[in-house]
Amino acid sequence: MRPCGGGGPGGTVYPQEAGLARRKKGPPFDPVKLGYMSDDEITNFLSQPYRVPTIDLSDYEIDSEVVKLVSREQCEEHRVVPVSRTGNSLIVAMSDPTNPAAIEELKASTGYNIEPVIATETAILDAIGRYYGTPSRSS
Repeated sequence: MRPCGGGGPGGTVYPQEAGLARRKKGPPFDPVKLGYMSDDEITNFLSQPYRVPTIDLSDYEIDSEVVKLVSREQCEEHRVVPVSRTGNSLIVAMSDPTNPAAIEELKASTGYNIEPVIATETAILDAIGRYYGTPSRSS
């Protein structure tokens, strides 16, 4: 058994070790729900090694034309929300900016280059509810 701390230099904990990598079986390890880290700590943790800026979605009013570029289903599936569009780029808040499948799917469906920014999963889910409305409970 390995001592507490990560396998990286100086005990660095890599995202995969922190349970942020997707697992094939069983429920994902969620350090926030288990009380190990806060949403903000996870966001800052991911921001540094990947050099992806963070965003506080509560500070933004997202244009309805930008919201229309990404479906609610894509937002819920990938835990993303479109934030703004500049030229041929779409800035998208993501809870996991290391998910190339999500980035490629968004690029293919929107036709824009995707520029990720990191937001907490809670903030993204709140933004999805605010901009796409409350989902129907028919399922």
